[in-house]
Amino acid sequence: MGGRRRTGVPTRGVWRAAMASLVMLGIVLVAGCSATGADEPTRSANQEGYVGAERSVTIIPPEKRVAAPEIKGAVLGEDKKEISTAELTGKVVVLNVWGSWCPPCRKEAPDLQAASEKTAKVAQFIGLNTRDFDQAAPIAFNRAHDITIPSIWDPTGKALVALADTLPPTAIPSTLVIDKEGRVAARIVGPVTKTTLVDMVTDIADGK
Repeated sequence: MGGRRRTGVPTRGVWRAAMASLVMLGIVLVAGCSATGADEPTRSANQEGYVGAERSVTIIPPEKRVAAPEIKGAVLGEDKKEISTAELTGKVVVLNVWGSWCPPCRKEAPDLQAASEKTAKVAQFIGLNTRDFDQAAPIAFNRAHDITIPSIWDPTGKALVALADTLPPTAIPSTLVIDKEGRVAARIVGPVTKTTLVDMVTDIADGK
């Protein structure tokens, strides 16, 4: 009896192995979270006067802006209708990359809608819905959050490829702001807020 090992109680060796596994898992998760956009040239949102938290904001001065790639495709939920960013020259274009499966996208949705309504006179918001292989989920997402912003349905990422040199293709949500001349003016990697977008769009619409 005295030499019998109690069942159901882990030995020291098992505990050590379990702790080592947890430590390694933590390292992998931290490395994975840090990998997206780690080498991206960004500035602090607060340095630019915009509200920023858990996101990176890049502001491009007018003299250094380059032409934005054309993004076009079928409109989510509307058969045989297409939309293109090239058709919107003369207005600020806010292109938001999102997916119904993305928790931060759900968090930022009300702010996106509010910002689009606040800046409707000078800007057009367009969504780029990606990795939703059936339209039912993103349509339900928009209905649940009262989103009226039109979206390009891009399940396979075909349209997203055009943004490879402008936005990290794996960073979702991300937002690109294009000025009235069709040039890339700003980029936000991560969720946005109404204040951030309204202030940013207003400045860009004013030629800043």
